[in-house]
Amino acid sequence: MTESTGRRASLGFRRLLWLGSVAAAAAVLATAAWLEPDPLGHGTHTQLGLPPCGFLWLTELPCPACGLTTAFAHGVRGSLGQAALANPVGLALFLSVCLLIPFGLFAAVRGWSLDTLIERFSIHRWALLLASSAGLVWLARIAAAL
Repeated sequence: MTESTGRRASLGFRRLLWLGSVAAAAAVLATAAWLEPDPLGHGTHTQLGLPPCGFLWLTELPCPACGLTTAFAHGVRGSLGQAALANPVGLALFLSVCLLIPFGLFAAVRGWSLDTLIERFSIHRWALLLASSAGLVWLARIAAAL
């Protein structure tokens, strides 16, 4: 294999990865549209055949993921306030998944590598911010439940 053939194959693979990410994001949004948001603000995931939250059941306190699926279900319906009430981090994740579709298509056309994405947009900083926010939101939700 020549060097240019290897580069073309690598470019094609990167494009397929981006298009796969776009398809996965679209599937997540389609699933959220199919679900009916639980009025409790959590528990929507049980419509997928998943068990109720074990942490909530054992402690009567919400886990960090409580309300994420409900936030997505509200988000696809345009009820962003309800999504934020279900789980503020869920709203941020929902918006991120929504942005992934046009961004992923653009990245596929450009043939960006993951390294390019991480460097250009400081993804590691955004991930750290999201993880920190999730922890703070969880502590606030526990404090509110006590």
